[in-house]
Amino acid sequence: MNTIEKNTEAALQFYELVWSKGDFKVAKEICAPDLQFILAFAHLDGLDAFITLVEKNRAIFENLIYFVPNPNLDIVATETKAAAFWQMSAKHVDTWRNVPASNKNVVINGMSFFKFNEEGKINEVRVQNDVMSLMHQIGGIKKLYDF
Repeated sequence: MNTIEKNTEAALQFYELVWSKGDFKVAKEICAPDLQFILAFAHLDGLDAFITLVEKNRAIFENLIYFVPNPNLDIVATETKAAAFWQMSAKHVDTWRNVPASNKNVVINGMSFFKFNEEGKINEVRVQNDVMSLMHQIGGIKKLYDF
């Protein structure tokens, strides 16, 4: 497997195994200890902080599933970077961002941009997701527009 194929596979495993299954052994294999996980509303410093986030979100969102709809089309990789389009589905069963459990099923889309270090480990993930839609689905905000 060449570097581009390895980076593509790591991006896929990041969602299918780490986020969806809580497989932190895989997280430690594909991510650097100094991983930077960057969202619009949070910046996590280090793999341990990221693992804690995944654990909390997997408790707050029951049956949390992240998936890449078509890995051959929805992941693009080079020797040092990768980008992936993903979808997330779950049931909101505990407080998230000060919004109490709604017990609603939610679905959002997002994109993540990965950087890999010289050892081939993910050392940065920048996430752009539809957090406004998620907040609306769980009752955290009112719908802003009707088109």
